[in-house]
Amino acid sequence: MSLRKPSFPSSVPAVSRRKLLGGALAAAAVGVAPASSVFAKAAYPTRPVSLLVPFPPGSATDAVARALATQVSATLGQQMIVENRPGAAGTLASGIVAQSKKPDGYQIAIAPATLFKVPHMQKVPYDPLKDLTYIMGFSGYTFGLVVPESSPWKTYQEFIAYAKANPGKINVGASGAGSTGHAATLKLAEKTGADLNYVPFKGGSEVLQAFVGGHINAVLDGGWAQAEKQGKGRVLLMFTEKRLPRLKDVPTALEVGVDHVARSPIGLVGPKGMDPAVVRVIHDAFKGALSDASYRRYLETFDLNDAYLSGQDWYALAQRMWVEERKTLESLGMLQQ
Repeated sequence: MSLRKPSFPSSVPAVSRRKLLGGALAAAAVGVAPASSVFAKAAYPTRPVSLLVPFPPGSATDAVARALATQVSATLGQQMIVENRPGAAGTLASGIVAQSKKPDGYQIAIAPATLFKVPHMQKVPYDPLKDLTYIMGFSGYTFGLVVPESSPWKTYQEFIAYAKANPGKINVGASGAGSTGHAATLKLAEKTGADLNYVPFKGGSEVLQAFVGGHINAVLDGGWAQAEKQGKGRVLLMFTEKRLPRLKDVPTALEVGVDHVARSPIGLVGPKGMDPAVVRVIHDAFKGALSDASYRRYLETFDLNDAYLSGQDWYALAQRMWVEERKTLESLGMLQQ
């Protein structure tokens, strides 16, 4: 097996006291300040709110963020300003929020699954499980191996056979070093013995530009659906637990002996210590926006999952993924030394 390194880069009764304590602990579990905090009880929001997006304009994440922001702005009566902050395999936006000293709700971020990978691979100045408030999960990417429609590879088996016979000739692109796509590419190479050259990009839109421009031979990323639906890409393999209904002839990695499912949820996070009342306002506004027609069209366009999670469930998933991703990275030799 060979995979080449990136070429770029006591007055209260006892029962009540227990309830109060339990509520405080539950709030702390997701990074929220207890309800008895000293936060001002002024109405929120009274000014625009920044929503940091971890990938560039044109990406699937950017599209759904803007659709949601439009609806949330109308609901809150204040503008939800989308700010693209790509970098660090999609963790830059969350990292900025995690290090914020102002948990007032005026700067939040969309967090991708790489938030639970990258800190295992390199030193970061924050703890994803301790320094963030988990507001709501809302979606997730599906990952597929896609080649140009004009390529000679009609099946996954043909693609792997060529890669093994032509070491280092296949360039596979995805979003960033240490990303979900990177881990999937590593796993594919490990299980098949194919010599693949991994090429990292800042986001899905850049991956697709390189793909359509003929600069890479394949994509293994969460933004593959557009190319396939526009007739520019052919899906050879899906890194999902089950076959997609609309691509029922495309096998999953599990079916061909590559024991890897690319799980990549996305959700909203804020700085630790946020007022629960503010968290509730943000949560309710975004949850209400999930039924918006334009947002749902983007889910279909990009083959994104409809995966709402409460703040508590989103945090529980983060805890599980933190453990699971470490195990995966360890098996691939990608843990920080």
